[in-house]
Amino acid sequence: MSDALYDCTGREIKLGDVLKVFHFTGRRRKAHYMYKQVVEIGPINPRGESRYLHISHLSLGKDRPYFEFLDGRVLSGYEIVQSIDAAFEDRPRLTPPPARGDRYE
Repeated sequence: MSDALYDCTGREIKLGDVLKVFHFTGRRRKAHYMYKQVVEIGPINPRGESRYLHISHLSLGKDRPYFEFLDGRVLSGYEIVQSIDAAFEDRPRLTPPPARGDRYE
C-alpha cells in the first residue's frame, strides 16, 4: 500500500497543491470543474493513525474540508494546476502512466 495519491497525469498530490476537480458535464458537452486545495496531511481525529489528505473547498467562509485516504489511488478526475513551489510539472510520474478513461472515479 502506497502512502500517496496521484492526479490524472500520474503526479503525486502534495500539501498546498491546488486541484482542478471534474464536477459534471453540462449542456453541449461542456465540462465543468471545481478548484480545491490540499491544506493538511494527517489523521482525521487526534487519536487516528491513518493518514488522509484534507482538501479545502476554497470558500470564503470557514469550511470543513473533505478527506481522501492515502492508499496509492490515481484520482482520474483530479489534476494539479498549481503548487507552493511551482514545480509540480517536474515531479516524477507513475510508470506506466495511468489509463485515460472516464473523467471521474
